[in-house]
Amino acid sequence: MKHIAIITSGYLPVPNTQGGAVEALDTMLIKENEANPSFDFTVFSTYDTKAQQAVKKTDYQHTYFTFIKTPTIITIFDKLIYHIFKDILRKKKAMSYRYILQRLWYIRQVGRKLVSQDVSFDNIMIENHSSLFNVLKVKDNSSRYRGKVLYHLHNIVQNDYGCLNQIAAIGKLLGVSHYINETFNDFLMNQGQKAIPPEKQYVWKNCVDVEVFNQPLSNKDEKELRDRYQIPDNSTIFLFSGRLTPEKGAQELLEAFTKVADTTPNVHLIIAGSLFFNTGMHSDFEDLLYGYANNSSVREKITFTGFIPYDEIHKIYAISDICVLPSIWDDPAPLAVIEAMAAGKPIITTYSGGIPEYVKGAGAILIERNAALVDSLTNAMTKLSQSPDLRSTMAKASARIGKELNPRHYLSQLNEIVNNTR
Repeated sequence: MKHIAIITSGYLPVPNTQGGAVEALDTMLIKENEANPSFDFTVFSTYDTKAQQAVKKTDYQHTYFTFIKTPTIITIFDKLIYHIFKDILRKKKAMSYRYILQRLWYIRQVGRKLVSQDVSFDNIMIENHSSLFNVLKVKDNSSRYRGKVLYHLHNIVQNDYGCLNQIAAIGKLLGVSHYINETFNDFLMNQGQKAIPPEKQYVWKNCVDVEVFNQPLSNKDEKELRDRYQIPDNSTIFLFSGRLTPEKGAQELLEAFTKVADTTPNVHLIIAGSLFFNTGMHSDFEDLLYGYANNSSVREKITFTGFIPYDEIHKIYAISDICVLPSIWDDPAPLAVIEAMAAGKPIITTYSGGIPEYVKGAGAILIERNAALVDSLTNAMTKLSQSPDLRSTMAKASARIGKELNPRHYLSQLNEIVNNTR
């Protein structure tokens, strides 16, 4: 059984006690591998009290966790840096500066721990962020793991952080979509490197725990949620789930929903999410969304839930009728789309990045990401809110695709990729 080291982001912990899409995927992979052992994993993660407690409560047989604690002084200076960039310099993407020192510390410590291993891992899996390749620059890690690095890529690479040689020498590329693999090769070639050979490129499709997302709610739980969010029983509920950042399209959705609610009775919009999971960070963009909703003529029909723990989010899907996920950037493979399919919900989304590789068939309405986006959203939302039969047909089609994107499939994909010598 191969032993793989998983180098997680250094932002959020695994298990995913603070949220995080990649962290949720790692947690699901670990759990499925415990149930159907294919690998031994060593997981390097930033320390979190709840994450460590979650590990202690579970009898892991094939997963070993190495938590990296961040010194208090680093945490203090990180918060100061974030304050400077957010509140003084007013940087639009201030959250990018929130964990700079923590991650530098994390990367250095992980690199040292790789050096101290008596026996080399069969593979190292780098989770997404290209700065993590700096773990290979500690002593002889680059040569020790030459050809053994699996790059699990979720987002577009825009910077090599001084690790171009290490990045270009990966053993296998595991992108979440064909789209993201193409962008990675474009990046390498723009830097004067060769593209990753086709035989070393794979698409490792994102999955979710389908059994969790498609479970029905009891009448009691449904009533409790509707009462909590003050949603009338006869409302058709639209759901947006994701981070509250401009590229996810929440502002355009709010504009469209206002038009829909002005002409269509008994509709409600739930916006479930926050700026950056359960970190407490807040942005001017969130204030913009709240301000727009509060000044809207239909403000009583709009609910912001804030961050919802991952083990609770399926309940929000369960009470919803239609998922609207209007990404306005090249989204490589958003988990919210897969969660919606797993929950058996009709979807309204955009032709963006890798989304069309996941959302196929009659389960979704895909719209162009152009100047007419708000009008297109309005039309699609109005159509579905007024067509229960169409919603039912789309829900069944969505569920058929979603049920295949399950934890067992997620693990089996990795098994095939790691052991494929094509």
